[in-house]
Amino acid sequence: MTAQPKSPLNSGLYLLVAVFLLATQYTAWGFSAPTSKDTPESITLNGKNILLKGLKNPFPSSPEIVKEGGEIYIKNCFLCHGDLLDGKGIFGESFFPTPANFIKKNSVVSKTPAYAFWRIMKGGKGLPEKFAPWNSAMPAWEGVLTKEEIWKTIHYVNKTVKERRQPPSKSHEPSLKRGKQIYFKKCAFCHGEKGKGDGPSAEYSLPQPRNLTKGHIKIRSTSFGKIPTDKDLFNAITHGMRGTTMPGWKHLSESDRQSLIIYIKSLSKKFEKFRKRGKKHKIITASKPPAFSLEGVKRGKKSFMINCSGCHGFKGRGDGVTTARIVDYSSNAIWPRNLSEPWNFRRGATREDVFLTLRTGLSTTAMPKFSPQVFKDQEIWDIVDFVCTLGSPKKRQVKPVIQAMKVNGPLSIDLNAPFWKKTQSFYIPLGGQILQKPKSYFPTVKNLTVRAVYNDKEIAFKIHWDDPSYDPALIEKNKVEASPTPPLPDHLKGEKEEKAIEPVIPEFPDAFALQFPVNLDTQKPYFLNGDPEHPVNLWKWTSSDNKALEWNATGLKKWSLQDDLSQVVKAQANYKFGRYSLVVKRKRKVIHEKMDIQFQPGKSIPIAFNIWDGYQGETDTKKSISSWFELQFAE
Repeated sequence: MTAQPKSPLNSGLYLLVAVFLLATQYTAWGFSAPTSKDTPESITLNGKNILLKGLKNPFPSSPEIVKEGGEIYIKNCFLCHGDLLDGKGIFGESFFPTPANFIKKNSVVSKTPAYAFWRIMKGGKGLPEKFAPWNSAMPAWEGVLTKEEIWKTIHYVNKTVKERRQPPSKSHEPSLKRGKQIYFKKCAFCHGEKGKGDGPSAEYSLPQPRNLTKGHIKIRSTSFGKIPTDKDLFNAITHGMRGTTMPGWKHLSESDRQSLIIYIKSLSKKFEKFRKRGKKHKIITASKPPAFSLEGVKRGKKSFMINCSGCHGFKGRGDGVTTARIVDYSSNAIWPRNLSEPWNFRRGATREDVFLTLRTGLSTTAMPKFSPQVFKDQEIWDIVDFVCTLGSPKKRQVKPVIQAMKVNGPLSIDLNAPFWKKTQSFYIPLGGQILQKPKSYFPTVKNLTVRAVYNDKEIAFKIHWDDPSYDPALIEKNKVEASPTPPLPDHLKGEKEEKAIEPVIPEFPDAFALQFPVNLDTQKPYFLNGDPEHPVNLWKWTSSDNKALEWNATGLKKWSLQDDLSQVVKAQANYKFGRYSLVVKRKRKVIHEKMDIQFQPGKSIPIAFNIWDGYQGETDTKKSISSWFELQFAE
């Protein structure tokens, strides 16, 4: 097993995942957007002055140019803006302002070519001063993409949006020919021209696009390893696969989706063999669910611990001990599902959805089926009901303001201090750092929760985040409670006793950092670790020594450690069943005003978050990040 993931970049482009994080207005967060009138007369590119007034796209909108533009878009933009150009990529909810939805009427498509060219070249930081601080995750493409590549991408976006805005096409009789046309236009970018899952997006997707020549899909009404029904394929095309780069294509007419089914089935020999042999699908259905009961949950917990915790862990957070055998990003294997986040369940989070997932398994993954020969329906429903207790079915609401609660009395770094139970928890989404290389295209940590308290002299934060792996260095400090090895059920026991799995020693430690502006009286720094004119103050905790150090930064790669006399932040952390818990504390005011944030009464403090998963090779700029939030002090 390797402790470091395969790099997703091996081409000369080394491109970013958000081409057009452009002018969308996110009123609740206080952002405004530029218009075509804000386009400057000229910009400087590589030392040359480029006039924008009257600038036109030099390429014709031919099928060849549009295809080339599509490949550039898929390699770089769809993780934020989505395959459907609607701003709903897998990082679509990670940053604020949110990625632009090009389908909307007031999107970049409705503006001048010069405007689109300017915004792509200069990115979020290249806006006029009146829009500062613009903390968009949109990078400047100058020096990364050529002018020609940008113009071709603009053609692809314009052409695709124009097609999406047209009324649904007239119904065609479903056919192989029609399906092939749609496939090459909509699907080949990801699944490849021959359906092998090797399209331009493959290296930027995890899990990678389905290899359609194998005839398998994860979500089916048939048993594990069996080919899906036409209805299964129709549902997969219509609804997509949540938590992945596969979108739902319900905007296509029903006849077009049926045509796609015909063509997709032609890519694998299994469907034709199935038909010639006169076979029929054996459909698996959910039995009538019994009433939810605490007794069923208790039985389900016992069965879960025996049959499921080896992969999913004691609390269902994907930290089971057997993951060391099956998890390897370099082979496209992925962590078991975090069952405390049911909104990410591939099939869905209803009791029936979970029942069917257990009965059918997930083909091509390590998730097996629970055969009725071994598990009666009642036992499956018991496990389902226990799984339903592990997390809320709805993703928590993201709020722009984090309220710190006042505490009358001293603050400590005790993780179990009584005042933490009275504080409000705030949900923070995270995305991969994809603006500068090395980048984190497949971050393990996708969100965190934070609480904040203060008194007259100090301020403290308590942060939780789920990570299916931990740094073994923490064990030396008695701060780890890992999911135990479960007793294997009889049907999984072998003749020989399996050896205990030794923990993988990661090359890098796990780490976390709180980020604040150094100075509250100037423009808010760029959310990616500041800039030379607007430095940030960071409190960085690392798992290797379970301590926090204070840093200053003026950019992603421009960090400097403060001297020993300035190190006043205290920290304490532990790891329990797939979850890190960390408390950091500091005086509200310190003497180093030019280096450190001062928590002044009545001030709203910008705050952001960085997390590194050392097990997956994350270090330096390769990390999970958040946009700025606002910290306020409640009386």
